[in-house]
Amino acid sequence: MDSPKRPRALIADDEPALAADLAVRLSRLWPELEIAAVVHQGPAAVDGLTRLQPEIAFLDIRMPGLTGLEVATKVSVPHLVFVTAHDEYAISAFDAAAADYLLKPVTDERLEETVRRLQSRLSSGASATDAEALLRRLLSPIPPRLEFVRASVGSETHLVEVASVLYFRADERYTAVQTVNREYLIRTPLKDLLKQLSPEHFWQIHRNTIVNLRAVQSARRDFAGRLTLQLRGRTESLPVSRAFAHRFQQM
Repeated sequence: MDSPKRPRALIADDEPALAADLAVRLSRLWPELEIAAVVHQGPAAVDGLTRLQPEIAFLDIRMPGLTGLEVATKVSVPHLVFVTAHDEYAISAFDAAAADYLLKPVTDERLEETVRRLQSRLSSGASATDAEALLRRLLSPIPPRLEFVRASVGSETHLVEVASVLYFRADERYTAVQTVNREYLIRTPLKDLLKQLSPEHFWQIHRNTIVNLRAVQSARRDFAGRLTLQLRGRTESLPVSRAFAHRFQQM
């Protein structure tokens, strides 16, 4: 009696170390999965997917030559998993389309969840998502970014230009909006703000903090490896959690 066919996957990520790490972790979590190829550019991903025709593709959204989204428009793959570090705005689209995505840095818990979903879909013969509908959603024009926030100081209400905000910091009841000279309060949660802010200029650096990159003067590590950001015109330092520290490796 023939043994069941092993599922195969292709990994495409322009960061070789991250691609290799993902391959090792997948092999540990899913020994039956065959890693058919690991590539680092969009055109190589198209070539590998065309030749090997794996059931699963892990596609980094930002790659040289072609993005992961563009790769997916050129080659049909039954099960797509998009990997993203900076395109937070797209996560709501992934969720809405019931697609799989991994947000860098990929945690073991999140990877295990994705593996379980893929195993379930493969065993049932179901497709992960309507790929065409997903790609239309993801490749559609990005909605307008937030330019002003309506914020309070005591009993006064102010219209604060987003470009002037140094950082947003959440507590239990409010989100503080910090400019060079003043702090305002709003009730909008960080997760909702993140969807409306430019991902090129505003990065989440902690579970309760979003920083304006244009306000960052420097990044420093202490003897224990903890990373903090210093801002122009301010004396306080903002801690960066380990989950987001990789974004500042070049600083």
